Amino acid sequence: MKALEIEVVVGEDGGVTIHVQGTKGKTCTDLTAEVEEALGKVTRRTATREACEVALEVRRCARH
Repeated sequence: MKALEIEVVVGEDGGVTIHVQGTKGKTCTDLTAEVEEALGKVTRRTATREACEVALEVRRCARH
């Protein structure tokens, strides 16, 4: 399983970029919601390939 990584970069102009890796689907926006709220208005959001994928949950069931 890939490690979850959240990178926050503050540019010289004061603009902030948040990049999330290691999660699929819309989970990334849940993870960054508090940071986005603290920083102010979101001006642009770009989905990564991972954001467009569906998170799958695999369950194993033992048969007796």
